[in-house]
Amino acid sequence: MAELERGQTFLDLKACNSDGTKGKFHISLSNVSFDDDILVCFVFNTEHKMSKYKLDCNPTSERFIIAPKTFSFITDFTSIMLHREVIYRLEEIYESNIKLLDIADDMLSRKIKNCICRDHISPKMYALITNSFK
Repeated sequence: MAELERGQTFLDLKACNSDGTKGKFHISLSNVSFDDDILVCFVFNTEHKMSKYKLDCNPTSERFIIAPKTFSFITDFTSIMLHREVIYRLEEIYESNIKLLDIADDMLSRKIKNCICRDHISPKMYALITNSFK
């Protein structure tokens, strides 16, 4: 049985956006144990307008800003976009288009979780996240 812990970061080489297929970095904020378990994730986005934000939680813009070198693959200030969750199943994480990367420490994972506005994501997904921190 495979498992994935909260705070796991990964690169999905086949993630889709409005421009087509482009690799995107994600962070998982839920624990999963079985292949069909739901993994609640959020997308990383390079932040070009740091004058508008501060490090850590930015609740009005629903972003969590991390500094360069927070993870080995982060070279610029980066937003974790908290306004919309991205759902994966554990079985998808082990496909060839997914590259597992670093794991966030517990304190950083909790800070990100506490920045999520529960009114802007699915109640079921919010419950999965909060249950992973118990």
